[in-house]
Amino acid sequence: MKTKKSSFGRLLIFIFSIVVFICGLYTFSYNFIYQSIDLTTAKTTVVEYGSRNTDVKKLINKVDGKIISVKNQIKTRVVGKQEIVLVVAKGNVSKEIPVEVEVRDTAAPIISLVSEEIIIKQGDSIDLLSNVSSVVDEIDGNIPYVTDGSVASNYFSINGVVDCNTIGTYVISVLAVDRNGNTTTKNFSVVVKENEIANRVVSMAHTLVGRPYILGARGPYAFDCSGLIQYLYAQVGINVSRGATTQMYDGVAVSYEEMLPGDIINWGYGNGTATHSSLYIGDGLMIHAANPSQGVIISDVLAWQRGSTSKIIGIRRIK
Repeated sequence: MKTKKSSFGRLLIFIFSIVVFICGLYTFSYNFIYQSIDLTTAKTTVVEYGSRNTDVKKLINKVDGKIISVKNQIKTRVVGKQEIVLVVAKGNVSKEIPVEVEVRDTAAPIISLVSEEIIIKQGDSIDLLSNVSSVVDEIDGNIPYVTDGSVASNYFSINGVVDCNTIGTYVISVLAVDRNGNTTTKNFSVVVKENEIANRVVSMAHTLVGRPYILGARGPYAFDCSGLIQYLYAQVGINVSRGATTQMYDGVAVSYEEMLPGDIINWGYGNGTATHSSLYIGDGLMIHAANPSQGVIISDVLAWQRGSTSKIIGIRRIK
């Protein structure tokens, strides 16, 4: 009986040893496989801000195993670094590996212009903003226009000045900045050309110097002051009203400093009533039907004002 018991004990010990060996072998094998599971990321693990359906596998350069799942998705609407966890497996062994990615917004705004070049006549006005069709960022949407420079991002501005009274070409720059600091600049030009209509009116006025002044006359052989202005503009197909009091409201008002050849100078008194009209021809001079004794003459504007009881009460530009 004693021999049987010892043999059975030895058998149990043998079986237990086998189990321990197998478990140890399994544990060793599991640990070996677990330790071998690894991956290396791409040199720059960058995801574009706002992108959809990001394929995480594209951020991985090499993987020892198989990526079977991603435990947390990339928040592409949050700029900055964040960590995701990939589950990588070999056979029945799996391992969770954290991967750091960075979400960046690198897409610059898109500026659309109505025209690359705008041509205007000397003396015309221009609305630069009207040449900007749209400023849109793929992520932020429409970007608003600002004029005061009070914001640091998510805006567009128009930079440059056009002197509409001076002939030349002016470059205007549109700058757009999105919420994450990406910038776009787009230029257009404004060409200020000679006002050919105004030049024709001035040239024609020179040919009428010396014609007589007759009250109520509208040409072509005699004129009063407002009749001369009406006649000149009628020759280029532009309607100007008949009287000095109404010519004060024709066209658009400009300042004395902005006055250009072809502008009408309104003369009158302190109550705002216009009594006389003349045509500015440049270099401080004007042509006008002065009075019955002088007829149509060229006068120095400031000298006429010093010697007259009336004063300049308005400048009108005919478009």
